[in-house]
Amino acid sequence: MNTAPKATMKLFIIATPVIALLSSVSPSLAGTFAKAETETLIYNFSQVPTSISTFTDTQTLALAWKGTVFSEANASAYFDVNFCLEPEYCFPLANNGSQAITLGEGQEYLGLAQSQAAAIGYQFEIAENQEFTFDFISILNLEAQKSQQQESTQAANYIAFYLFEDSSNNLLDFFSLNSWLNYANKHNLFIQKSQGFQLSPSATTNAEENQASVSILLSGLYSHQFSQGQNLTLITYQKSATIVQAPEPSTSVWLLILGALGAALGLKNKSNLSD
Repeated sequence: MNTAPKATMKLFIIATPVIALLSSVSPSLAGTFAKAETETLIYNFSQVPTSISTFTDTQTLALAWKGTVFSEANASAYFDVNFCLEPEYCFPLANNGSQAITLGEGQEYLGLAQSQAAAIGYQFEIAENQEFTFDFISILNLEAQKSQQQESTQAANYIAFYLFEDSSNNLLDFFSLNSWLNYANKHNLFIQKSQGFQLSPSATTNAEENQASVSILLSGLYSHQFSQGQNLTLITYQKSATIVQAPEPSTSVWLLILGALGAALGLKNKSNLSD
């Protein structure tokens, strides 16, 4: 199935939670501000999973000794094997959203936020000499700013797809993206993938004094031809994390992102996921 471009944008707008695209918190209200948010849509599945699960988790920490601090995290996950744009136009659709916001002001404070979201499709039944394909699109935004020399602010996003063969639990294909930003406009982007994934990323950056932002639009396609019949499990996972702190620490936001791989892989056999 090939979804026309206009239809793709229409379903993306419908499936995208507002919390992951718009923030009600203004960076102008704080000395330090960090925001990380990611929205991912997976569509055009060539096969339908036998069963599905979703997972979300949010964690925040706000400690202020000499100042004020605020932390917020939001996450959403959605998987529908029969999503309908119109009564006679239905198809499988998955959507993950993650957002982390922290802001603070003063001489001594710490704010942390992280959110995780995953959508999992189990037992995609692939026949002999059949191809398994799907498309996806992700929007990733990072913002960071500070007002004083001794303050620190960082933001990071992480996305990963993992495809397993069910009988052996072997990892067949994977894709991961790490994006990290601090107030000094130091931006790192790392992408790893297997041959089955085709990616088209584009990034827009904006930097001012003690303030920076990065927006990434990523479109992708997965395709794999199987010579033998297979049952497959697909995990789509993402995590957003932010830190604001005064005085400036040696701690990195990557400490919040570390462990994301293990968390994602642990979802494959997790029993307390939402159906």
